[in-house]
Amino acid sequence: MPATSLRSAAVPPALNVPAVGAEAGAATVLGARLLLVGALGLVATCLGYVLAGPLAALPGGAPGMAAGFAATPAAAGWMRVAGLAGMPSDVLLAVGGLLLAAHEYRRGAALATAGWLALGVASALFIVVDAMVALVLPAAALQAGADGYAALRLLFDALFTIGAWTAALGALAAAWQRGGPLWRHGWAGWLLRAAGLLGLVASTGHLAGLPGIAALIGPGIAVLAVALIGAALEFGRADA
Repeated sequence: MPATSLRSAAVPPALNVPAVGAEAGAATVLGARLLLVGALGLVATCLGYVLAGPLAALPGGAPGMAAGFAATPAAAGWMRVAGLAGMPSDVLLAVGGLLLAAHEYRRGAALATAGWLALGVASALFIVVDAMVALVLPAAALQAGADGYAALRLLFDALFTIGAWTAALGALAAAWQRGGPLWRHGWAGWLLRAAGLLGLVASTGHLAGLPGIAALIGPGIAVLAVALIGAALEFGRADA
């Protein structure tokens, strides 16, 4: 058999190439849809946190541990709503972020890939945070006493803050360079940058011990939720 025939027999048919591209596009659209549902759930979660109040449910929201301990039983209902809305939303955000990271990797955007991976990691961290706010802190305030509550509240605050820091850094990285579906119309990219900057300043300041700045962490997460809705709409187009 001629050598050319051997080479042609060893090469997969060219008809497979469009199929691979179609599968990649379908994965991106799926990621965008998961991100959209997760981000809408995150908006509901943010509302639950607001109604629960900063004393019981936000890092740095209480002037002291005693104030947080006293406020938690009354806020337990909204804390449960926030956490139960947040946990499944976090899962969808994590998976959606990973699928969009794969899209950015395929187009050679390394920094954006890292940004979406970081957003996926942050969503995984917030699964624990939302579980604590829904199921752990209220029970601790009622059953574990002030000392047991204080230890769990410190862990909750730390996980919330580092999760917000990770999400903010991921948002900045995902939108750092213009181009790709995120910048199709521009507004989603700019909003993601703004959310990242606000969240990074607030969470870094709180980790560094700056007084009062923790109050901006919650608004940073809320702006990020809206920015993720915009990102999902842009990536969700079939030609992304």
